[in-house]
Amino acid sequence: MKTRTAARLIATLTSAGLAALLAACGGGSHTAVPTGSIPAASTTLQAETGNNTSTANSFPGQKNGNTAPANVSKLPLTSLLYGGAKTKIYATWLGWFGLPNHIGVGYNSDTAAQVHAQVQDMMSRGMAGAISDWYGLHNTFVESATVLLMKEAEAQGGKFEFSLMEDRGALAPAAVNNGCDVTDQLISDLTYFASQYYSSPAYTRINGRPVVYFFDVDAYYIDWNRVASSVPGNPLFLIRGTNGFTRSSADGGYSWVSIQQDTPFNPELSFQDNFFQAAQQAPQKFVVGTAFKGFNDTLATWGTNRVIDQDCGQTWLQSFSEIGKFYSSSHQLPALQIATWNDYEEGTAIEMGIDNCVYLVPSQSGSTISWSVNGQENTVDHYTVYVSTDGHNLSSLIDVPRGTHAVDLGKLKLSASTTYTVFVKAVGLPSIQNKMSPGIGYRTGDQPPSVSLNVSQTGKLTYTASTSGSSNKVAKTVIDFGDGTAVNKASASHTYGAVGNYLVTATAYDSAGASSVAVQSVSAKPSSSGSVIVSAPGNNATVNWPTPFVASANSGTPVSAMQVLIDGQVAYATHGDTLNTDLKVFTGSHQISVQSLDASGNAIATANLNVVGEPNDVPPIARVTVTPMPGISPRTVLACSATSSDPDGFINGRQLQFSNGVHFGSTAALQTFTSPGTYKATVTVRDEFGATDTASTTFVVP
Repeated sequence: MKTRTAARLIATLTSAGLAALLAACGGGSHTAVPTGSIPAASTTLQAETGNNTSTANSFPGQKNGNTAPANVSKLPLTSLLYGGAKTKIYATWLGWFGLPNHIGVGYNSDTAAQVHAQVQDMMSRGMAGAISDWYGLHNTFVESATVLLMKEAEAQGGKFEFSLMEDRGALAPAAVNNGCDVTDQLISDLTYFASQYYSSPAYTRINGRPVVYFFDVDAYYIDWNRVASSVPGNPLFLIRGTNGFTRSSADGGYSWVSIQQDTPFNPELSFQDNFFQAAQQAPQKFVVGTAFKGFNDTLATWGTNRVIDQDCGQTWLQSFSEIGKFYSSSHQLPALQIATWNDYEEGTAIEMGIDNCVYLVPSQSGSTISWSVNGQENTVDHYTVYVSTDGHNLSSLIDVPRGTHAVDLGKLKLSASTTYTVFVKAVGLPSIQNKMSPGIGYRTGDQPPSVSLNVSQTGKLTYTASTSGSSNKVAKTVIDFGDGTAVNKASASHTYGAVGNYLVTATAYDSAGASSVAVQSVSAKPSSSGSVIVSAPGNNATVNWPTPFVASANSGTPVSAMQVLIDGQVAYATHGDTLNTDLKVFTGSHQISVQSLDASGNAIATANLNVVGEPNDVPPIARVTVTPMPGISPRTVLACSATSSDPDGFINGRQLQFSNGVHFGSTAALQTFTSPGTYKATVTVRDEFGATDTASTTFVVP
């Protein structure tokens, strides 16, 4: 059943992608005609292709979908919403990078220079502010970073705001010490917010009230009425999910990424629909929507292989488009939260931009420069054509709309003795990475040599690229294999270091420097006929997290996607015929299946293997206590598993169940019994690698 669900989704997305691709290839009938002299150079190739974000230049990219830093579209994010949107857009900001228990991303969150760069980057994309995920005064690193965020917001003179999100982690120590009743700690935290942050002129306020978000604090017991009556500042409480619209103590709700299925090609927009429908039933409450590029927690220590595929930017666009079903210029969504600015561990960061998988191939015919668009053009806002006399300093020649794929340079005042380099830049929709074409040499009256490219596999990951061009005109040929290797030859072999997709570009020059290019996309993989090859892990291997999964498929039937199943459950899927990712395999023995899928999602071929995961993982220790809650009712109790522990890690999941059959998935469980008697509370806890332990306690209800 799960494979059939994936099949329907793949078929839908593949059809949509094919339609977009055909429209892109056939939509360039109009030709733009710039006139006059070439403007003075105003930018450089490095500026138009290099990292223009606050992402560290040293960040290499990750297998969970966070790409290496690139040149990102800074068009305003509101343009992705319905027409006439006045929605304020905020980004959830994480201040813990640089701590040893988090992924290294090339910067420390608690440095003023980094916070400054991030705020400037957010503002350049049209964001109104940031929401700091706050982890309590015991986490001095995040607190220091949040203070820097406040100071940086204040320095923007009213153009940027900040607010706080009380995270469940801020309350964890109090839960251990107080039987899961964290009411006093929450009151203490919010009192601190009032003294430290609310007075800032940059703190976000709604109708004069400071806004506070709460993330998963319902894992514990909170007396919300006492909180509301005890804290200063009259804060506006925003709860995650639809509880914000149904709970009397909440002033509103905010949406988030939700993963309900194990089908990575499902963007899970039905959850967003349910959220907005609930919001419309409570018009008196404040609503904050969400937009996201995808989700992938395979590199998070707490991850459980939850994946929403980015689909080359389509998930990003769809999450914005969904909002238009419920809001419009006459019925505005007041606020939108981007989830997230920089969560590198769950693969949601938009800081480095979103790869739309588009590439351009320019060509020349007479005085006309044309370009083909490979990928889904609906992720492109417009094209900018640049001209350069030295290949480095660029003059912006003309902007042309999406759908136009040609310019005629015949009306320009060009020197007949100069060879110009022409580049075409696909400027993405907001926060999507911009893509620059290869440069081609243009000389008035000179038709460059044509070039064709053939790439063939000659070894395990070895490919030979050979070119041919116009006879007697080719003075030099350069082959770029797309992984940093380039050679000045008409034919060359190259061995790739990893399975994956690469763009091989061949450029042929004549003696005057006029040139043409040919580009071929190569799926580098071991060769085999009609099968799935799993390069890692090996059969009967012992694996530890993060476990590399490398596989590829060769078949007479075109391969649309590949997926990994662990014990029959989909753990990961990706488009294309290669797979190179990291996954978490829980402790114990497991069967792994790697499948290639056709365009309808049907399995073409399957490779099976067995592995043993995390053999040295020490199981957790389950503990549960039950506390009477006479202030609520004589028959109400609070069960708490917060004192459960793990000798070599942490508790990553819990199931609490009472002997009357009621069960909960949270650390705390409040239950009122209808009749007196003797009952039992049982908790099963799971550590980050899936090892479990169970404990019970018996109690009497009067």
